[in-house]
Amino acid sequence: MDAFLELSAELTGFSADELRSTGLVEQYRALADGAPENEIIQLWYTGVWRGVIPGERAYAEGLAWKAAGVAAPGTRAAGFGSWEQRPRRSVR
Repeated sequence: MDAFLELSAELTGFSADELRSTGLVEQYRALADGAPENEIIQLWYTGVWRGVIPGERAYAEGLAWKAAGVAAPGTRAAGFGSWEQRPRRSVR
């Protein structure tokens, strides 16, 4: 495992496989490699890098949504009647 991915997993509490599944490791590495830890955490959780969303996928794949167990607003239709169902509980 490379150093950026290993550090990101340690900082976020998500496994390297979970981070890879976002499809954003290479893009985030290019942006944040060598950045302060707090900025790397913010990037992974919010999908925002220094005030800018680096791509359309970054918002939808933000770890904040995964930690809450929900999809990012506006990224997936919940479906008719979904308001009657309780959100699934996160394993975190």
